[in-house]
Amino acid sequence: MEFADESFVARLEKDRERYLHFTRLALEKEAAAADLMTDEDIEPTRSVLHRSAATLAYRCELYEEAKRLIYRALAGNAPADIEDELNDLLGNVKLALAGWQLRKHELQMSLEGNEVGYGFVSVNELTSRAKTIPEMVQIAVKSGIRQLENYTQDMLDNVKEVAPYIVGFSPGSFKLSLRFGTPLQSELPGFEEFDEIIEPFLENLRLFDRGEYDALEENIIDPFDFRDFVNSAKELAPDGDKISTVKFQARVGDQVQIVSFKRLQRELREVPLPQLPATVGEPKPTATEKDEVQKGVLRVADALGKTECVLVTDEDKKWTIEGPEDTMDEIVRAYFKRRVEVVGKRMRKTNVVDRIWLDSKENVRVLNDAEDQSSESSSTMTLFLH
Repeated sequence: MEFADESFVARLEKDRERYLHFTRLALEKEAAAADLMTDEDIEPTRSVLHRSAATLAYRCELYEEAKRLIYRALAGNAPADIEDELNDLLGNVKLALAGWQLRKHELQMSLEGNEVGYGFVSVNELTSRAKTIPEMVQIAVKSGIRQLENYTQDMLDNVKEVAPYIVGFSPGSFKLSLRFGTPLQSELPGFEEFDEIIEPFLENLRLFDRGEYDALEENIIDPFDFRDFVNSAKELAPDGDKISTVKFQARVGDQVQIVSFKRLQRELREVPLPQLPATVGEPKPTATEKDEVQKGVLRVADALGKTECVLVTDEDKKWTIEGPEDTMDEIVRAYFKRRVEVVGKRMRKTNVVDRIWLDSKENVRVLNDAEDQSSESSSTMTLFLH
């Protein structure tokens, strides 16, 4: 117990090496105690010791040892409740051996309607909605990662590995319990806890159900992801006949959050979707409603495309300025290498590049000497790309 207490403290302090060290010491003691229980009639002591030792082995990532201890416990006369816990742990161990781990908490989805009875539901109505959840959760996680200052494509690729598992259901409104697993070696920066994965999913669904599409677009910053979320939500929505309500609930922090999705599929046919480029590839960002004001020097321009240039601020931060070709051509000719103030619409990030959409030349003005606090900025070497 002392070693287990030390490992618990190390886990709180996120000291993985110390956590594994003390957990293994606790495992050695607990496994030795379990080995003394050769009499199968010494219950529940025998099964409890084996369960505890198997749990410690699982935490140490010694999955074969955990499986051995579980099978030994199940070979005896374990009480029904302990047997259920052993089987649940065995399921997690087998997933880990296959390269997956389950997150602790659960997301519950319940269906209500004419196709739902006490303990049964139409297979088509259940599967057609359950299959939408993985993509919608992945979109929420990807949007959160894109908010990070230095996200990479590898981080986004790892999100594809987030997968839901059905862990049980309740009768009545047919409540389905889901847990989410990720590959053992997968990293989801900024999403270490269950709350940080499920809460944005619930919030996006709540906004969609309320018809708050502008706020939803602020959350889902990639227009392709926004389109996919909307299409998935349409499939998830009740039809009003067979299914009247699709409800989700999960404990987030100290509170239980509930989202009752009641908007009918026929009401969602005309949901506005963003304009997407015709070619497959990285979507072009679109402007938001938020005005952005930035001061700096126009230092880099593309003489071939003539649709963007770069504004470098005093803090050496680079903003890409985009706009119609004729507008950008005028701006580059009039203000290139000069210190200016730019007012435009801030665009959603793509590839960690901050962008401003400029509607007209009138939204750029030259700063006077009193406003120019940096003489170095205006004399910096400029590169012009041909």
